[in-house]
Amino acid sequence: MKSTRRVFSEFDSNTRIHNGELDSVTLENDLKNNFEDCFNKNFEIVTQLVDNPEDANPDYKNALIELTKYGILSVIRPPIKKKEIKDILTNFLFNEILPNAAPSLKAELEEYKKVTEQTKYINEFEYSKSVKNIFKLMGNINCVVSVLRCNHFFILPDCSSICKREKINKYFNPDIKNVAMVGIPLGSKIFLHAESEKFHKFNDKVIQLTEKSLSLIEEINYYLFVNSYKQIACENKQYLIDFINKIDVLEKKYGK
Repeated sequence: MKSTRRVFSEFDSNTRIHNGELDSVTLENDLKNNFEDCFNKNFEIVTQLVDNPEDANPDYKNALIELTKYGILSVIRPPIKKKEIKDILTNFLFNEILPNAAPSLKAELEEYKKVTEQTKYINEFEYSKSVKNIFKLMGNINCVVSVLRCNHFFILPDCSSICKREKINKYFNPDIKNVAMVGIPLGSKIFLHAESEKFHKFNDKVIQLTEKSLSLIEEINYYLFVNSYKQIACENKQYLIDFINKIDVLEKKYGK
């Protein structure tokens, strides 16, 4: 059986060209050192918060912040997103600019084209720096941690999380939106919702979801589903089948 890690990952998606050489290590180490290695520790802190709020780890807020950053990673990490960026960039440079470029620029573009053809994606960034910049624009955040205390499950989408943009910062162009909300299933029973205080300010809280909370559980799972790219997973196979079979019903209830 394939794990979600195998299903939702892609081989060689983090390879880039650095100093003229193929580099398959830098971005992998960036992911490992800044996101993956600390995930379990932060998840355990949140689990302690959920199970015993009165005796929560004093560092729980930092854990929520780091997990929110992990959720933001879904904005830039998915292969489908990186393919979109490469397609847009290469089409503009090589199909629109290159044919009409001056000789010196044409030579540079042709050399750059050879470089881009060596890897699946451009990858001219570091995940940690990009996430840091996106989170900085969010500003302070407040969080709701929802925990399932019933026989329901959160589905796990290949997008990892839901990120919603809103107008939370002032720009010369008033239509610019930044990431204002992040929703991430931290497993089958815990869901983290983080929101910029610039958009909506409230106190951090843990909420227990029971059968009485069915509508909220369905709504969360529906939005995880519609924001997924190609695949979803679930701890319970029958629950996943039942969920898929009622998508049309959920669309009528929560689709907009």
